[in-house]
Amino acid sequence: MPGFVFPVILWLAHLLPATIHPMVVHFPIALLYITASIDLLSLAVPDHDRFLQRAGFWSLTLACIAIIATMSLGLVSEQSVHWSPAMRVVLSHHQHDAVMTGLSAGAAWLVQVLTRYPRRQPGWTLLGRGRGRRTVLSTLLVVLAAVFVTLTARLGGQMVYHFGAGVVGVTRITPP
Repeated sequence: MPGFVFPVILWLAHLLPATIHPMVVHFPIALLYITASIDLLSLAVPDHDRFLQRAGFWSLTLACIAIIATMSLGLVSEQSVHWSPAMRVVLSHHQHDAVMTGLSAGAAWLVQVLTRYPRRQPGWTLLGRGRGRRTVLSTLLVVLAAVFVTLTARLGGQMVYHFGAGVVGVTRITPP
């Protein structure tokens, strides 16, 4: 992590409420579930005008933006909680699954971006066939991102409901 990132996180931690991560975390969860549903639906339903493919692409684009914002704000919210050793283990797994969610969603987005431009030679490739086509690879990556976001959310819920992370009087650092 570059040396300027941590001071920026600490600065933001004083400006933003400690509950900023829980306030925005539901957007990428919902958007990834919607994207996965749209992509799976587009496999089963004829999509002659490519409406479902476009809807899936823009939903995934918004999900990727929301993932970046949510992960950044998670680092900000992390600064206001006192972490016990057991909570740190769960937090580490939560962060790992969040990174895997972002990588899976980002890879799916990249595959979809690459398929939006025309090819010089027609035919099937790993990325699909033709311009702007949804691919099985991108669908698998989106479903994988939905699985990872489910695991991430489960661990986040465990930190709050089992350990009381961020609950005032349990683990919350009192403001100066």
